[in-house]
Amino acid sequence: MNPSLSFGRVAIAILTVVVTSVPGCKGDDDTTDGQAGAAMCTSAGGPVEDGAEDKHCMNAAGDPIIQDVGACLTGVPEGAAGAPGAGGAAGAGAADDEEFSVLTSHQGADDDCKYDVSFTNGCVELNRPVTFTVKLTTRATDKPASGARPYFPEIYLADDPSHISPSFEITAPEKPSGTYAIGPVVFDRSGRWVVRFHFYEACSDVPADSPHAHVGFYIDVP
Repeated sequence: MNPSLSFGRVAIAILTVVVTSVPGCKGDDDTTDGQAGAAMCTSAGGPVEDGAEDKHCMNAAGDPIIQDVGACLTGVPEGAAGAPGAGGAAGAGAADDEEFSVLTSHQGADDDCKYDVSFTNGCVELNRPVTFTVKLTTRATDKPASGARPYFPEIYLADDPSHISPSFEITAPEKPSGTYAIGPVVFDRSGRWVVRFHFYEACSDVPADSPHAHVGFYIDVP
């Protein structure tokens, strides 16, 4: 047999074994949280899901409380008609619980029962930037709430509100309508955090039916 031909067949056989033995792997841009170039996520961090069911937007009969959403007004003085406590109409009513509740879930209604809010998130780890993809729906119409501009979330440790996240240059592009990618958010301490999203902040929060709204969620950081 021609020695060169025999060598060539052996080389091909070795190459075939090597190629077929290499397991599938993720490329540099393939990640578990959609953040290009990030390492695999092994963290159990994220929203707290083991709390009591939130009922702040349910009445005593178990029916949903739905606050209508009106026009965006600015510069409305405290005590104006329609403001909470001013004797004005409040649509279907607002929750009687404390104004700023914090939810143990990845979804729920805002403090004033105007919107349904849900979110997904990337990998929650210490000092690792993460994006929260937030879906905002108007409860009265079940339609996406567009133009909310939630650029300024409050992010702080639950047991030390004076310690806020060192997140800078947070953006919140909207796509599709009513869905916002809020981030990057950085958690620089392990523990339980509060992330409170604010919507339509340019609108006065005085009228009961103002589009202005906020909702907070607990986030655990390993």
